[in-house]
Amino acid sequence: MNSPPSTAGPLILLVDDEFDVLSAYSMLFEYHGYRVLTANNGAEALAIAAMTRPDIVLSDLMMPVMDGARLCLAWRDDAQLRNIPFILTSAGMIKEPALPYDTYFKKPVRFELLLAEIERLIAPKGK
Repeated sequence: MNSPPSTAGPLILLVDDEFDVLSAYSMLFEYHGYRVLTANNGAEALAIAAMTRPDIVLSDLMMPVMDGARLCLAWRDDAQLRNIPFILTSAGMIKEPALPYDTYFKKPVRFELLLAEIERLIAPKGK
């Protein structure tokens, strides 16, 4: 887990077991004014989310300990987290098409598309 984010900008929770992915996305999102926390698997992400209440989560599907599918289901089962947008990414195909994610992207994802979707999902309603 990285150090606590600054107090400005929306908070993104990045969940991926690949250090390079977490590092690259963290730098890009921070450059665009977001605060970023990272987790290496779904179980770690749930623990972090319980303490920090992120504005959005971006999770990989294939991870050890708790994968993105199980994280997504646990996220929606949690009354404190269920209304926080959930983006799922994967290099492979999703075997459970009924997962309750908000958006799915097949890897590799163009950062501009990801950024636009995050901005859309966390925009104040009615705008």
